[in-house]
Amino acid sequence: MPTGNPRDGIDGVAVTCLDVAMPVVIARAEAFGLTGTETPEELDADTGFIARREAIRIKAGALMGMGDVSGSVTPKFAIMAPARHGGAASARYFMPQTCHPSMAVTGAQCLAAGLLVPGSVTEDLAQVGPSPALLVLEHPSGSIGVVVEYEAAGPDRPPALHSAGIMRTARLLARGEVMIPASVWS
Repeated sequence: MPTGNPRDGIDGVAVTCLDVAMPVVIARAEAFGLTGTETPEELDADTGFIARREAIRIKAGALMGMGDVSGSVTPKFAIMAPARHGGAASARYFMPQTCHPSMAVTGAQCLAAGLLVPGSVTEDLAQVGPSPALLVLEHPSGSIGVVVEYEAAGPDRPPALHSAGIMRTARLLARGEVMIPASVWS
């Protein structure tokens, strides 16, 4: 927690600033009058939301010790909401100006870790099982599962995150033919 707090208030919006694989400013979708299930196109067309989100991101960057981030791509910004399809939470991730069409791996790791933090803006979104736990984040094109290995929080300490990882799958990128001259064969 780069600000030292599980929750900060910026321009009337509660945020959690985390740096797990990627520095991210996390807010609840409802703080912006959103559901967290909007399409990237809907979010990218909402100029009021874009301006408000960017102002918060810039102030959060300063609080996170990153200086003036107005020309930087970090920290990223995410909004989260209750899951709709059986996952741990619904998430929309920004890079930083436009909504990601799915979810960045590093963003997913940070957002999943945020679900573990007592006092975070997302602490009540998911029921997190014992470590290692699979946390599924719903995003615009489906879902991504993040396995978090952690030590539970104690009365005087936050949870200790040991790892956050995902399983990537391969997809066919191309299929073709290769011509080999007959002189190669004996």
